[in-house]
Amino acid sequence: MRWFYETDIAIILPIFVGGFVILSCAIVIVLRPVVSRLVTDGKEWDRALAHVVGTFGVFFGILLALVAVSVYDNFSATRVTTIEEAGQLGALYRATSGLPSEVGDPARRVIDDYVHTVVDDDFPMQRDGQLPTASDSEVDKLEALLNTVAAGPGDEQARLQQLLLTFDNFVESRRARIDATALALPSLLWGVIWVGAAVNAILISFIMVKNLRLHLLMAGLLALFIGLVIFVTAAMDHPYAGAIAIGPGPFERLLQQIVDTHH
Repeated sequence: MRWFYETDIAIILPIFVGGFVILSCAIVIVLRPVVSRLVTDGKEWDRALAHVVGTFGVFFGILLALVAVSVYDNFSATRVTTIEEAGQLGALYRATSGLPSEVGDPARRVIDDYVHTVVDDDFPMQRDGQLPTASDSEVDKLEALLNTVAAGPGDEQARLQQLLLTFDNFVESRRARIDATALALPSLLWGVIWVGAAVNAILISFIMVKNLRLHLLMAGLLALFIGLVIFVTAAMDHPYAGAIAIGPGPFERLLQQIVDTHH
């Protein structure tokens, strides 16, 4: 599926949804003559088909809705985690101004290097579905520097504890951001969705409609909507790849607003 995420949305969206509509209409054209030959009692057929279509529509609609909401929740949580990581880095950068210069200056340089590495290396790797490791060394360096800080009792100790707590929160947010690289729906669930879409197209072709154009219009509109839902769900399934993706924007703004302005 890498081609899906590497193709521009202006190209992949019409191809994906258009292909979905064309295939659904083709199924209608192929099955209409078969249905006409097999159906002897139109009223009985319509009653039975109405029950089947109604029941299937409810279950398939619920499945699509639950999957779409689940994928969107994962996407939103990953975006929040990315923003939180950048925010915690900004807080760390500011807090290092209160440290002795022999620790504060190198700590700020390490944070600067880390943010540039995340923007230049981590996100491109995550976009390709790879777990990033380029920024690991900066995290280790920053932790080692903070562990050398000695604080006296009272306010100094409280500030140091707050600084270390912010660092721990940053590490947790970073781990969540990296873990989200492998986030995706199970292949079996995607298989169920595709089977459901095929069954839906077949059931629509079973409806007895005398006018072929009207029949194709019904099938095409329904396929258009289902195709759009599946496209958006697939596009958000991998948070860092595709047309709808989480980028390094929070880190780039951190560089512009805090890091680079303090050089």
